[in-house]
Amino acid sequence: MDTKFVLNNNAEHLNAALDLTGSLGFMGDARAVGIYRHDSDGGTGKLAAVVVFECFRGGRAELHFGNTEGHRLTLNTLQGIIMLAFHPKAFNLDRLLARIPVWNTMSLSALIRIGFEVEYRDRASTGQGSDAIVLSLDREAIISKASAEPQTETKPETSGE
Repeated sequence: MDTKFVLNNNAEHLNAALDLTGSLGFMGDARAVGIYRHDSDGGTGKLAAVVVFECFRGGRAELHFGNTEGHRLTLNTLQGIIMLAFHPKAFNLDRLLARIPVWNTMSLSALIRIGFEVEYRDRASTGQGSDAIVLSLDREAIISKASAEPQTETKPETSGE
């Protein structure tokens, strides 16, 4: 299954994000990215998720994410979102913040597994009035993690002659 990130159609994707995230609204600087999954036969892609970047200030932004029915957050999708956030030809951020409702343990654990760190608990801060955990991910942490991973080197086979 092929995944495609679509940066145009901002208004359409923002409307979808409102429904998918339960948000009451987004800031005027919000940029929505539609994530479409295509079958291997090249058929028309269906919207699988929407990610919204907003509150751009001093090299940082907030992240909001919502899946459509039947789609889950995958490692490839998370990697694509992080690439968009930090890549110099995309949003070129230094820090990414996420505010996740405390009851959304799947998202919290997925973000922590990929390197997000817990900043604080924000009381009654979601659209539904529940508490949220604010997490952050820094570009430098991603670069450090990537450079710390062992590089596998393949050696050519020798015939023993």
